[in-house]
Amino acid sequence: MCVRKANGMRMRAMAEQPVNEAADRLMCLLSELPVSERSGCALGLASRLIEFAAFEMAGTYSADDVADLINCAARVDHASSDVQTTLPSEHIQAPRRLQ
Repeated sequence: MCVRKANGMRMRAMAEQPVNEAADRLMCLLSELPVSERSGCALGLASRLIEFAAFEMAGTYSADDVADLINCAARVDHASSDVQTTLPSEHIQAPRRLQ
C-alpha cells in the first residue's frame, strides 16, 4: 500500500511540473508588461482560471461550491476592470532624475 501511495505521489509531482513551469512563464510574461497593465492582466487571468476550475468541478462538487467559485471569478473580473480603468498609464511616471 505504501509503494502504491508513493508511486501515486511521484506521478502527481511529475504531472504538476509542466503546470508549474507554465505558471512560471506566465509570471515572467506578466512582469514584462508595463507597470500600468500588470495588475489588471493578472486579475483577468486569475478570473479566467477560477472560472475554468469552477466549470471543471461542476457535477463532481456541490453546486454551492461551484457557485461560490463562479461568483469569486466574477468579482475578480470586476476588480480587473476597475484596476484597468482607474490606473491610466499617464498616472505612472518614470523616476525623475536628481539634478
